[in-house]
Amino acid sequence: MPMSLDGVNFVPESVGVEMETTDRTTLGKDAFLTLLVAQMQNQDPLEPQSNEEFIAQLSQFSQVEQLMEMNSGFESVFMALNSMNNSSMTQLLGKEVAAFGNSFHYDGSGEVEIHYASSAPSSATKLIVKDQDGSIVWTGAVDPLEEGEGSFTWEARDIDGNPLEEGIYTFSLEGSSTDGAEVHVDELIYGTVDGMSFLEGIPKPSISGIEFDLSMVLRVGMSDEE
Repeated sequence: MPMSLDGVNFVPESVGVEMETTDRTTLGKDAFLTLLVAQMQNQDPLEPQSNEEFIAQLSQFSQVEQLMEMNSGFESVFMALNSMNNSSMTQLLGKEVAAFGNSFHYDGSGEVEIHYASSAPSSATKLIVKDQDGSIVWTGAVDPLEEGEGSFTWEARDIDGNPLEEGIYTFSLEGSSTDGAEVHVDELIYGTVDGMSFLEGIPKPSISGIEFDLSMVLRVGMSDEE
């Protein structure tokens, strides 16, 4: 009664997925030896298993074990690459960055510089500012915007003219051309990267406490201090 391992399928999992490789390999060896002993004890003495069949089974088990070891090796490579990537991301610290985003931190004094990227000149532009609760603290018209990247200062006062309190705010810009057509305007986060988070293994730079994805970075330059 020859033993068959045809039903054993092994598909290497993608790199980065945690696997208990050592335990699974040990279990595979134990199971193989158990089956091998059971087969030898229960085989038909009149039709014993041929040497060729026995060698084929050993070879098949060896291939499965090698694939497990390869997957473990891939995991080690991935961890090394991930560590190198995280290390390289720290080079953004101290760099001046422009990224797509609509948040800013107000320190409670002075004006706020609003950054944007406009798809076309906007002759009539509306600025809307909200607090962390999503309530509108100010809305009104601002000066015309030029096409491309630009910025303007906002006095950082609420609708009643009172200075804003320190905190995180969001803003949006609505633009239109001279003929009334809508102009798409992207809000930008701009400043010097002063923080880097690695939660869940994903590096996220931050400016004054405002985190953003690396995919949102528009450009990177040198800070004024460099």
